[in-house]
Amino acid sequence: MMTSKKQRYMLAIASGLLLSLAWPPLPFFPLLFIGFVPILWLDEACASSNRSTKNFFRYSYLALLIWNVLTTWWVGATVFGTKDISTAIAGVFANTANPLLMCIPLLGFHLTKKRLGERWGYVSLIAYWITFEFIHLRWDLTWPWLTLGNGFAKVPQVVQWYEYTGVFGGTLWILASNIFIYQLIRKKIGFAVFINSTNKYKPIFLYSTIGILIIPAIISAGIYFTYDEKGTPEDVVVIQPNIDPYNEKFDLSSLDQQLDKLIQLSKERIDDETDYLVWPETAIPQGIFINDLEEDKTIKKVKDFFVQYPDLKLITGINAYQRYDADATATARYAENTHYWFDAFNTAIQLDSSDHIPFYHKSKLVPGVEQMPYPQLFKILEPLAIQMGGISGSLGKQDHRDVFESPDSIGVAPMICYESIYGEYVTEYVRRGGNLFFVITNDGWWGNTAGHKQHLQYARLRSIEARRDLAQSANTGTSAFINQRGDISQQTEWWKPAVIEATLYANDEMT
Repeated sequence: MMTSKKQRYMLAIASGLLLSLAWPPLPFFPLLFIGFVPILWLDEACASSNRSTKNFFRYSYLALLIWNVLTTWWVGATVFGTKDISTAIAGVFANTANPLLMCIPLLGFHLTKKRLGERWGYVSLIAYWITFEFIHLRWDLTWPWLTLGNGFAKVPQVVQWYEYTGVFGGTLWILASNIFIYQLIRKKIGFAVFINSTNKYKPIFLYSTIGILIIPAIISAGIYFTYDEKGTPEDVVVIQPNIDPYNEKFDLSSLDQQLDKLIQLSKERIDDETDYLVWPETAIPQGIFINDLEEDKTIKKVKDFFVQYPDLKLITGINAYQRYDADATATARYAENTHYWFDAFNTAIQLDSSDHIPFYHKSKLVPGVEQMPYPQLFKILEPLAIQMGGISGSLGKQDHRDVFESPDSIGVAPMICYESIYGEYVTEYVRRGGNLFFVITNDGWWGNTAGHKQHLQYARLRSIEARRDLAQSANTGTSAFINQRGDISQQTEWWKPAVIEATLYANDEMT
């Protein structure tokens, strides 16, 4: 397949644009099924050249760079709200390094196809790409925002079978469809295909391609339209205070006013029937030591405001610290003025009428922003990791999920910020007894970009995978309720204070 250098660059650009247009929040998801076709064409076009691998890498990287930049450029948008150089570096790194990592499975496919032929080459593409996504969910440089299966987040009607496969099922669907469609194009222009290329086989291959495209969607639609909500009804109130994360949120002089605003908004809606009240990530921004949580005056003030509602449970985010007598963890730092070691955490807590305060520390941390990757090896570089809120150095985390239980045996899974994009991570909450999903976040860092919209859309996939109702409370961004089919039943407007209420169903069945 001969193509000029200019044509190859056009193919790379076309692939990047197709994948970008297909991505949420845009509505053109069918383009996912052809977004990789130009890359497959480039593989064929480069195969006969002397530097085939180098050339294929160049064009593939361009395509993937365009896709990454056009869909996640907002990662670096924090640069416009802060002068912190580490935040700028993290944003640029995500947009340039992630496509480089994505090239690894493509190069593996290219080399395998050259050595073992087409059939094994295309099988290897699917295997290598899913393996890449699997690993990308698990290491310290994790950035799975563009996991292919996330591309269907805005159309839950077509991926209800995620309760069986997770997002990797969507990745398989996309890659297989691209391979078959590309083979149809090749067959039309006279190139060899998987099977005998005589005319009598062409309809069979065409029907197979159509089947791959529509059968999963038909199965999903059948599940979607016959699914009924399961579980015990719980009345949930979500608060969106809308506090500017750059100019107000972490201003020490405004902390009391912020708390008063949260309390006032809550009083507008809670009553004797309210089971859960949800405040956003770091709703209480002043640092609180976990060691003294029950005695903290701010915590006491919060508990006092809903003392007349003994059945109410409040889930809120805090900035937390924990003291140690020694250098207990890889992320602990030493306080010179008080002479003790401590960790800083991005934490969720549950407050109710009891004296017990369960907590969960965010454990999927943003690389380069909330943590220095592999702190055991690079502890000397930790000061370069700046958590948005003024805490220098990597944040601490925990190695397991914690579920907040209530006296009536309802378990709440607290997810903080972008933890909600990790499907398998979230399902561990379910195994530990999570009946409801609560996401607390602060998406205002990115401005009114696709960032907060994509974050909410991805949460819909978590509801489908685990068949759990979900409430999302955003400081700024979008707060919402999502049902077990992945439908958004209610959501707030961007950059406006809001209070929303809904009945969610606490499901205890496992997918």
